[in-house]
Order: sequence, then structure tokens, then C-alpha cells
Amino acid sequence: MKSQLIFLLCFSITIQSLYAQQIQTTSSIFKSESGIEVSAEVGTIQVPENRKNPSSSKIPIHFIKLKSHNPTPNPPIFYLEGGPGSSCTWQASTPSYLENWLPYLELGDVVLVDQRGTGAETERTLFIWQKELPKNLFVSAEASQKHFNNMSQEALKVLNDRDVDLQGYTTIENAHDIDALRQALAYDKISLFGFSYGTHLGQTYMKYHQEHVKKAVLIGTEGFNDTFKLPLAMDIQLHKIALFSNNDVTINKEIPDLVGLYKKVIKKIKTKPIELEIKSALTGAPIKVLVGPYGLNIILRIDIGDASDIPVLPRLLYSIDQGDYSLLQWFLQKRHQRVYGIHGMSITMDAASGVSPSRLARIKAENKKSFFTNVINPSTSENWPTPDLGEAFRAPLVTDIPTLFLSGTLDFNTPPYQAEQVRWGFSNSHHIIVKNAGHEQVVYHPKAQKTILSFLKGENIDEVTMSYPPIQFIPVIGTSEDLWHPSLGEE
Repeated sequence: MKSQLIFLLCFSITIQSLYAQQIQTTSSIFKSESGIEVSAEVGTIQVPENRKNPSSSKIPIHFIKLKSHNPTPNPPIFYLEGGPGSSCTWQASTPSYLENWLPYLELGDVVLVDQRGTGAETERTLFIWQKELPKNLFVSAEASQKHFNNMSQEALKVLNDRDVDLQGYTTIENAHDIDALRQALAYDKISLFGFSYGTHLGQTYMKYHQEHVKKAVLIGTEGFNDTFKLPLAMDIQLHKIALFSNNDVTINKEIPDLVGLYKKVIKKIKTKPIELEIKSALTGAPIKVLVGPYGLNIILRIDIGDASDIPVLPRLLYSIDQGDYSLLQWFLQKRHQRVYGIHGMSITMDAASGVSPSRLARIKAENKKSFFTNVINPSTSENWPTPDLGEAFRAPLVTDIPTLFLSGTLDFNTPPYQAEQVRWGFSNSHHIIVKNAGHEQVVYHPKAQKTILSFLKGENIDEVTMSYPPIQFIPVIGTSEDLWHPSLGEE
């Protein structure tokens, strides 16, 4: 037994030494909004692009370790951003975001980790379309898919020239990157703080490395089989918003039936798409585009789960019906940059997480009934190389890791019932549902940070409840002294 323990200890030291050779760091100091200086290590760790390929290239994973002054620190918090495809290390150099991490540093270190292929190395898997956009791109799903297929063919040539191994861009590889960094930084246990896709990644880390997890906080939960959305969930969200607006005396005089207005607008722009002029996100030059039902539904798909944009949606539909396209133009200007490129790691990771046969069958059935059939799930190209992590990956996680789930009642992207489904396998968990919060608003609730800190400290949070005030809709005509949205121009 003694010889086995000595062997395991030596093996552990060897592994840590191996990863230590792959890590590079420099010391830095960041300043928060209140002027607090935070010591940090800014670094990268080299990992295989595809661990299943012995000749795989090495790629850097960027991180920033914010140092705690606690003499007896708790396990560090590893922050896992949404996406897939989002970086988070920029938060250290953004004073307002760094300010939010200060209370957590009183407990222990905070490690901001960029997902593979993001941050300073985004260009490795990113392809930018340099040609003119098709004018009818936002008219129909067929036109959009044709453009995406053309981009995909060009992107694959570029990524092949860069020697990118797309088979390595999966959430499992992302999770192994986190563990490589944990070992290189010589942490035995870590706590996870995941948002949106970061919850998907966090669960994956718990599934494959759960012995190294102390606690987890999951905000806006996406389970292993939730990457591909159920179409009718968006229809239900529209009907929920309609119930709110139909009962709002400032709205229902002009819009007694929001769903009816949506159907009317869709029929109108299907018959005659709207021509708009916007500035190219690539060159800044003016371009003209046509917007049909597909374009409007794409905008709704992005914004219908964000409580900061929901208040202006009735006015958006009303203005289109009245022949005023200024709000539609604002939203299209904001969102059209998405069609200028392909983030190879993002679409590959989503495709790799995949969907079970039973859920796929349900999605196909719901597609026949949904208003939003063609915009719910990510586009794919039949020529795109897609690793499938399989049913073993998508199987539920059963664990006793203490976990705090937080969800918003207006979050279409990661609705509360997804957290409840995931939570079924968690024997030691809490779920706080924040009333009237959308996808982005949960973590900013005034009580959220204090509650998360209490949970990480081991304090009782059983009686905690959170709620935002009911939605106040932007008037569909004129202005309001109290209500404003950026699409309306300067405040």
C-alpha cells in the first residue's frame, strides 16, 4: 500500500510538472472602478488542439488569475463564460467588471479562463466573409442557408490552410483544458462559476473531473441535451409577452393582440420585403438589404429572451405595421454583423454536443407548428466536419457536488425548466428562479452576488427569493419620461 501511495504521489507531481512546463505567466496589476488594485498573473497554457490526434498542434489557452489576499483561501473560482466562443479575460482590464469580482477575491483566487479558440487566438478558427452580402439574405431561410453554405466552403479552405483540426473543438476538450490549467496552477479543488454555455461546460467538467470540484454556481443552465432548442419554447415566450402587453393599459389601446399583430406584420413583409440601408459591419460603407419574415424572426430570436429588449418589442412590431422602419433598421444594424463570418470553434462545439434522437424527433414535430421554425437552432452545412460526442456525453449527470442554480422567468435561451431537469441528478442543490429576469439579467440582480457568496461560504440560502419589477413597455407612440430604449435614439 505504501509503495502504491508513493507511486501515485510521484505520478501526480510528474503530471503537474508536465503542465508547468507548458504554462507561461507574467505579473500584472489591474485597477477596479473604485480604485482597488488587484495583483494578477496573466498567462497561457499550451494544450493539444485535438487530444485524440498524437500529431495535433498545440494551441494556447488564455487566462488571468486574480490573486486573493485571504491567508486561508477557499478553493479558487474558475469563471466559465457563455458562447460557445466568448472570451472573459477582458473583464480584468475593465474596471466595472473587475469591481464585481472584488467580493469573491475575499474568499479566494478568481481565474478567468478563455475557451479554446477565443481571446487572442480567435483568428485561428474565425473566418470573415470579405465579399458583398446577398441583398436578399434576410428575406428567407433559403437565402440565408445558401449564403451560409457559401461561407462554409470558403471557411473550410482557410481553416485547412491554417492546419486547424476542428475535431478538437468540443466541450469535452474545453473541460480538459480547464483541468490542465488547474493542474498547472497546482490547485487540488476548484469551484465553478458558469453562465449560459459556461454551465454546459461546467457540467462537462463535473462529469469528467468531478473529484476536483468543490462547489458550482450555474446561471442560465444548458444541459447536455439542451444545445438544440425546442421551437415551441419561442412561441410560448411570444405568447407570454403578449399576455403582459395585452394587460398593459399603455399598450393595449393600440395593440389589443400582440400575437395577432405579429402575424399581420409577417404576412405584410412576406408579400413585400422591406428595403433598408445600413452600414456594413465590415467596411462601414452603406449597403441595401431586404428584410422579410426570416430577418424579423432572427431579430426576435436574439432579443425575445433579454429583458432589456423585451419592453420595446411591441413598438417594433407596431412601427413596422405603420410603415415606420427606423426601429427595425436599428436592430438590423446591431445584429447583422453575425452574417459576416463563421466562428469555427463555436459552430463545431454546438454541433458536437448535438441532440439525442428523441429530442430531434420532438424538434421536427414542433417545427411543423412553430412560427419560428427556421431561426431556433444554429445553421449547419452538410460539408462541415462535425465530431459527435454521442449519447454517453448527453446522458444526465448524477452528482453530490453542492450546486446553486439561478434562472430567470423571462429567459427563453435557458428557461428555468432546463435547470430543473439537470438538477434532478444533483443530490445537493438549490435553484433560485428570478422573477421577470431575462437571460442577461439574473446575475445583475441586487441580491444575486450576496447570495452566491453566501452559498460559496456554506451559509444557508434556503429562504432567498429574488424578483425584478414587472415589465414596463415602451409606449408604441411618442415618448416617456421614465422609459427609454437605445433604438429610440439619444435619451
